[in-house]
Amino acid sequence: MNLIMKKIALLLCAALALFACRKADPEIPVNEDSGKLSDLEFFQDGLVRLDDSGNIAGYNIGENLNEADPSELSYPVDSYQEALGVFLSWLPDGVQPAVSGKTYTWEMTDEENQSEGQVVFSDSTEPGILAAVTVNAENAKVRTVKFIPTSAWPKNSSSMEEYLADYYFLGATVWINEDRGFGTGEFIVIREWTPQENGLMIQMEGEKYEQAWNSYNTGKASSINTTQTVSKVLHQGSNYEYIVNKYGKSKGWPSLDHRYLTKNIKHGGFLGTSTYNTFVNLETGEDGKFDNNLFTSQSWYRVFIYWFRPDGDKIIYW
Repeated sequence: MNLIMKKIALLLCAALALFACRKADPEIPVNEDSGKLSDLEFFQDGLVRLDDSGNIAGYNIGENLNEADPSELSYPVDSYQEALGVFLSWLPDGVQPAVSGKTYTWEMTDEENQSEGQVVFSDSTEPGILAAVTVNAENAKVRTVKFIPTSAWPKNSSSMEEYLADYYFLGATVWINEDRGFGTGEFIVIREWTPQENGLMIQMEGEKYEQAWNSYNTGKASSINTTQTVSKVLHQGSNYEYIVNKYGKSKGWPSLDHRYLTKNIKHGGFLGTSTYNTFVNLETGEDGKFDNNLFTSQSWYRVFIYWFRPDGDKIIYW
């Protein structure tokens, strides 16, 4: 009997070893500490939203006033100090850029903590520009941000501003018919549009999604940066009470204190490319990586997010 039990034990060990090897395939997520999002990806995800091909689908802050150069953004401010404060707010929590006079330099690193380039903020000698940000990185989609005096900022038509006030106010419901990559249906405006920051509208999904080894298609998930922005907006002033308490229950929103699925992190390691599911807790804004241990079952919720702004005589979203 003992001999039979030993054989069974050996067979089980062999099966588990083979199963573990199959899980270590480079195309299948594994639980390791290399799930860090690259600094460049985090930074530019705060400025723009990229489509599936890696091209700019829309600008999250300010506006692209130079149609000949889609990598250039402009942002209206009243002073150099305001520009500096805005720039620092774009950096990840805890980052302390090196300071030399009026120049602030952030040394970025990738998933393996290797140098990924620089983001440099400084005052500008260019006429009509109060300050500028230069992104010195090979794969940067936004390479320049120019801070322009608010008095020189191009104005939208008054009729469009009135339309936004009537239909895209805080708490307004907006019906999206055309899927731009992040869902259709009824969305709720959680931030109104301003020339500095484009508007945000969200749709919460109350259904719980289970995590399985072969289920890693995040679909219409936003970046960690965008999802953290939603968390911050929901907790600004009285937004939480007004939006979450008034609209959440009637729309079937789950509690914010859950893991909300975000865009996957793809990490190129020694064995190839691995993909990690990541999440943001909308209650705290904390982000993390799903634990993909063999015997661990995880679950998440989804929030669909669109940015929007006026464009001529219409409203565009992305």
